[in-house]
Amino acid sequence: MRINAKVFPRVKIPHAFIVLLLLTILSTAALVHLIWYRTASRNVEKVVAMLDVQSSATVRNELVSNLTVVSSTAEIVRSIFALSAFRPDEPMKFDSLFLSLMKEQPVIAWIGIAFPDGHFYGSHVTPEGKIERVEIGGATLGKTRSLRRKVYYSMSGNLVDEHPPETASNYIAETSQWYRHGERNEQFAWSVVNTLPLGFEPAIVVSGKVRISEHVNGVVMVAVSLQRLSATLRSLMIPKDSKIFMLTRGSMVLATSGALDGVMIGDLNNFPTSDTLAASVVSAQTQEKNDSFRTLIGSKDLGPVFVSSNKLPFEDWRLVAAIPRATLAGDNDANSQRVIFVVLGIAILAAVMAIAFARILFARPLSRLAEQLHLIGRFELDAVRYRPTMLAELDDFSLVLKRMSNGLSAFARYLPIDVVRPLIDGNIEPKPGGELREITVLFADLPGFTELTEELGAGVEPSLTGFLTLSTAAIHAEGGTVDKFIGDAVMAIWNAPGDETNHALRACRAAAAIRASMHALPPMSPKHDAVRVRIGINTGVALVGNIGSTERLSYTAIGDVVNLASRLVGVAKDSGVEIVLTDETLGRTHGLFPVRALGPIRIRGKLEPVSVYTIDCHPKAMPD
Repeated sequence: MRINAKVFPRVKIPHAFIVLLLLTILSTAALVHLIWYRTASRNVEKVVAMLDVQSSATVRNELVSNLTVVSSTAEIVRSIFALSAFRPDEPMKFDSLFLSLMKEQPVIAWIGIAFPDGHFYGSHVTPEGKIERVEIGGATLGKTRSLRRKVYYSMSGNLVDEHPPETASNYIAETSQWYRHGERNEQFAWSVVNTLPLGFEPAIVVSGKVRISEHVNGVVMVAVSLQRLSATLRSLMIPKDSKIFMLTRGSMVLATSGALDGVMIGDLNNFPTSDTLAASVVSAQTQEKNDSFRTLIGSKDLGPVFVSSNKLPFEDWRLVAAIPRATLAGDNDANSQRVIFVVLGIAILAAVMAIAFARILFARPLSRLAEQLHLIGRFELDAVRYRPTMLAELDDFSLVLKRMSNGLSAFARYLPIDVVRPLIDGNIEPKPGGELREITVLFADLPGFTELTEELGAGVEPSLTGFLTLSTAAIHAEGGTVDKFIGDAVMAIWNAPGDETNHALRACRAAAAIRASMHALPPMSPKHDAVRVRIGINTGVALVGNIGSTERLSYTAIGDVVNLASRLVGVAKDSGVEIVLTDETLGRTHGLFPVRALGPIRIRGKLEPVSVYTIDCHPKAMPD
């Protein structure tokens, strides 16, 4: 669409600035004050930075000290059990050990040990400050796990106990994250959990494996309640109106020094927008790429905020401090502002005319341009309009924004982006249509994914993401295009939209690379150790192009060659192999792949049996 710009008398930006400079009188006093103020500000920044470093270091050292005590306690418990001082059938001895350790270390919320048969023995601090022993029985087919509890408390200087009635427990220690981490690692490992033996209790847990006897292994755990950890942070000496956050590597909050936060294992990005300190930390993390940093973030409510991040020697956890500059330098800033106001008052009269001209020539046009940029940022492209103005440069800017919105409208019709780039490079018009061309199609999915999803629920996501990531990398490495993701499956094509030499051979190499990558990883489940992936490859002529409506398009391939490639995944499943390809694909691989014939197989939708093959070994070197 051609845009006809209206002709207006326009002024060059340099000329406009000359007028503004002539109308704005800068007094000598204002200049002197500016120099003084900047020098004073630099000195204040240095002093405040020093105080911030000292405060952050004090909090970090205190927190590290507490968590080191927790790790040491876990090591003491493991050492005692490793020396066979206690046996699993002597819970009374556990009581004395756990009780004495917890009385000495108030930061600890739980101490316990779990066994592979499901038994769990532990002690924890109740909300009333009492120490309670908890014993969960092992798993028995057809029966619930027993829960026995004993509460210890002091009365008249003597330690007494009470026995609540035995109940049932749904807690399965051997499936908890801390148990799995401890069982897998020889060294102690930290975990973040939501649930402990008596229910919902967000905590960080250090756990480790211990061999009690020749035939009995267990996992020792020591937990710190995140609520108690937040209380510990609040008890430390930190500057007024400041806040300390304990974060995971991402933005998950383990503890804060804010008395009203009430967030445990929550995302920092979900804190209310009214929490200026949390917003400053989010902004700092966006700007900084390292785990350890110190920066100054601007804030409308609190002014500049010092944000410092330091790694903790536990997992990838970090301690982030947000300290408003005004907390440490408020009086000095207030005096400086008073002087600034005096100087500004002197200059107001001389600046009135300049402000009037700036409003007409700059403020209104720039405001309208900002609105156009916001519309483009929100992808509301139809609302972008050409707004003529007297200044030549701003008038040209408005024209460019309108042309940009027109261009982005075309981009919006193409998804995914890795298909958009070759389409734009090839000057393909964004409208429905396609062409018949020979392509090679690859489908790959995970065996037993449905069963694994039912078993792990949301916990299956890392495995799925890893599979799709390595599959995409292998496809792109061989010049293929990822067409789409279908659940746990990926579809890729070669020789479209651009021409690709040896497209069938490259697809087979990508399949071999996917299989090799999957076998280099631990199996998703013991049932699927031998067969880690199922892949179907077919070559033939398909309709390739923009498929969809006039408002939304998808660059894809359709036809019998695609359907057959998809169904070859089922053939791989029935044949107990990982890669299946057709005669059409094999004939274009130049004999570089050692294959094994699976024989003619009847496939749904095909009248005649299809001869299929599997790749058992790695390919020979392929010429470019």
